[in-house]
Amino acid sequence: MVPWEIVFAVVPGLILFFYGIENFSREILAVAKGSFARILGRVTERPILAALLGAVVTALVQSSAATTIITVSLVNAGTLSFTQSLGIIIGASVGTTITAQLVAFKMTAFGQVLIPVGFLVGIFGRRYRFLGKPLFYFGLVFFSLNLISTALVPFQNNPEIIGLVAQFSALPLAILIGFLVTTMVQSSAVTTGLAVVLAQQGLLTLPQAIPLILGAHIGSTTPTLIASSRMSLHSRRAAVAHFTLNLGGVFLILPFIVPFTELVMTIGGTEAQMVANAHLLSNLITATVFLLFIGRFGQLVTWLVPGSEPEILMRTRHLEDGVPDDTHLGFELIQKELKHAHEVTLDLFRAAMTYVATSREADYQMVERLKELNSHLDRRIGQALREISRRQLTDREATEVVFLVRMSNDIGRLGYLGADLGKFFRRASRNGNGALTVLAQKTESVYRILDENIVGLGHLFPVIEDDTVVELRARDAELQRAINGHYREQLISLRGEGNAADSRYLEVLSIIEAANAKVRDLRKLAEQYSLEKKSEPTSLRVEDPLPLRHPVAGDDEKRVADLPVERRVPGIDVQKGCPGEFPGRGDHDQVP
Repeated sequence: MVPWEIVFAVVPGLILFFYGIENFSREILAVAKGSFARILGRVTERPILAALLGAVVTALVQSSAATTIITVSLVNAGTLSFTQSLGIIIGASVGTTITAQLVAFKMTAFGQVLIPVGFLVGIFGRRYRFLGKPLFYFGLVFFSLNLISTALVPFQNNPEIIGLVAQFSALPLAILIGFLVTTMVQSSAVTTGLAVVLAQQGLLTLPQAIPLILGAHIGSTTPTLIASSRMSLHSRRAAVAHFTLNLGGVFLILPFIVPFTELVMTIGGTEAQMVANAHLLSNLITATVFLLFIGRFGQLVTWLVPGSEPEILMRTRHLEDGVPDDTHLGFELIQKELKHAHEVTLDLFRAAMTYVATSREADYQMVERLKELNSHLDRRIGQALREISRRQLTDREATEVVFLVRMSNDIGRLGYLGADLGKFFRRASRNGNGALTVLAQKTESVYRILDENIVGLGHLFPVIEDDTVVELRARDAELQRAINGHYREQLISLRGEGNAADSRYLEVLSIIEAANAKVRDLRKLAEQYSLEKKSEPTSLRVEDPLPLRHPVAGDDEKRVADLPVERRVPGIDVQKGCPGEFPGRGDHDQVP
């Protein structure tokens, strides 16, 4: 029977330890703010460097769970690919061993110093006040472990306690206990830290501690698995990779547990140091093996979590290395990126229509990710055009900048309409009563014409051929007739059914009609752009129908207005705001 004294002494210390670890991780991430995501997002394709980064970050935040959950979230957001995440996850398993090492070398005594230092820095630290809470909680981690260690001193020679610990140290049971404790507190640092403290007081031997640590390895994966359950396919694969890594590490050590124990004893040190070294060595061995076979590891996880969902990454296809010094080459890359943005926008509309047919959450998440990619490409193309516009340009090049800006903005707005369509279908799905099925049936024929229009626009986008223009105009007229017919039918239905009628289809028609109008605008811009590309160089004129700004709801006007043009064409002073000196700075805002 466990004496009540040890329960009341150890449990509060464990609570403080868990509270300190949890809040220390949160405060470190709060100090880093978006930097953590950006650092991980820029990780190199080389797995070894990704693993080193994962280890360093985990050592700083003192939580492999924090690193892996954020990594999985970045995969879900498209900042990281599934393949990139593998190296970071492998490295995180090594970084998490730092807590046990600090405890083993009796660094816990610094807890009593760090707590008041953190408190004082948080109040009087002025510009360093942001370090107060991380220091305070890091001190609390050490203080709580020191509290537990001190509380266990009277019981270190208690045969009843020693017998109880030995009873639960049998190999399968110890692994299960390590797994359950870590799953409950959602931190392997708590389990391994406690194992090191018990070893310091002579209550736990190295052979008894190793199975407990192995169980903690498996238990540390549960927060990631839970967090990824409603994420994308590739995020779930990253979470399963974390589980497979730690489970595989246990299976690597178990068959050789006796020679592994002897190896740790050969290294030497106190019992607590040997427990910490066992934790470090087991994770290092696992990380090394999985890094050597990282390709096979990725294939195994893909097999374990099957699916055909495309991986959407927030990256450009042609502008990742920036805009080249050659302005002509820069224009070519921007044109290719515009075509890529058009393809993404088409996929966005199709994803919305897929969702209306299936009502699956994964299909709606695809709509959301494509919407983010559409916005990302719009921003990156805008940045590239701003960079080019700062150069000394000819009149012809300045005109091309204007065309490309307007087409990029219109592609972005078309994408917003695709996202609106998906959001509308989601609201209809949540209302139930078969509303989504009815909307799918009614929308299919009208959307088909819009889809053909978007596809036709993209053949040579951002330029266009005369034959394609004729086809798009004819299909545009066809869509107008179809929408008018559907409006009439729906209004007759509303008049007959009164308040009981469902008017939601009119909203769908409105979104499709607005999307087709935007395709029409893009077609006209592509016509003008194609003519400009074929013509001889000309200077910008007041009558040129090329407005730089075409105000719409949202922040598009502000984004386009930010485009610096003062050095595009010598002699044009847009800062004076004189109407007609540069397209779009006057009242010439009509798209022909």
